[in-house]
Amino acid sequence: MSRPPPKGEMKMESQGETQAEHTTGEGSDSSTDLDGPDPRLKDFPFIEAFGHLYHISGKIFLPFDQAERDRLEIQHKLYRNCLDGALTSTRLPLDTAQIMDLGTGTGAWAIEMGARYPQSQIIGVDVYPIQRRRGVPPNVKFEIDDVENPWKYPDNYFDFVHARSIAGGVRDWPALLRQIYRKLKPGGLFEMTEIALNILDFNGKFAEADMLPGFLKIFRDMGEKCGMDFNPSPHVTDWLVDADFDKIVQRSEILPVGTWSWAQDEKMKVRQHLMNSIITEHYDNHCGLLFKSCGWTKEAFDEVAPSFWQELQAANGRPYITAVFTTARKPRRDDST
Repeated sequence: MSRPPPKGEMKMESQGETQAEHTTGEGSDSSTDLDGPDPRLKDFPFIEAFGHLYHISGKIFLPFDQAERDRLEIQHKLYRNCLDGALTSTRLPLDTAQIMDLGTGTGAWAIEMGARYPQSQIIGVDVYPIQRRRGVPPNVKFEIDDVENPWKYPDNYFDFVHARSIAGGVRDWPALLRQIYRKLKPGGLFEMTEIALNILDFNGKFAEADMLPGFLKIFRDMGEKCGMDFNPSPHVTDWLVDADFDKIVQRSEILPVGTWSWAQDEKMKVRQHLMNSIITEHYDNHCGLLFKSCGWTKEAFDEVAPSFWQELQAANGRPYITAVFTTARKPRRDDST
């Protein structure tokens, strides 16, 4: 999800609502197969780069093809593992009524939240119509829009806003956080999750030994060249303070990569398996348009891309990255200043 093209370029509505097919009595299981493509994708304009499909605007470095939908499902399982099976790091009040899911993707999180919180109304927003159309509770709906556009909902409307792995689709993080603040009710809660673009060494000084394989450095440099911040987590707490949030908490979960052993720690073994799957099978999902925009050919990309995994395997250490969970609150009206 991210900034839409200029008016007239898209063949679908920029703020259309799509009510998914409802089911009764059963929730969603993220292990179920994805639905077939949404019929709207048939005529959805796109840019092809290195075998992946991207938004016609050329401003969004997150694709929407089947490979990316598969990656999103793996990522959903990974985050659930980090949260011990929960769907949020935030403890939600029982009376949580209005929930917004930014960059909902396949809708897995929104669907499972709808089943778990049947008293809540959940809106999932994404620029791509790739959400599941079956197994959706009646309290969940999906809208096709850019979250950086002005929201059609009034100020002080939402109890909880959730954003997960939308880096690569957001141009102005501070502006987005200010809008989230306005749309939250006083006392409303916000949660943001991103995977940090730092590869650390568990054998080194904890959280300081950045291994930085060469391919990842190239990726970072290109993101900077294109004006896209793929690693917002180090800055988000300052942005939240500037937007007047309080109760800001940030925590990280270790995501092992490579082939080193976690002995008997089953949870870490699962995370390592999921992360290795993402890296080896889907590492290029977010690279195609970025590299193409910076003048690279597919042949040049294919020459350097394997070095990422090779460097990790050859490293004399225990590499890992982190999932960063950030939570914050809009102050209540009766809070003392």
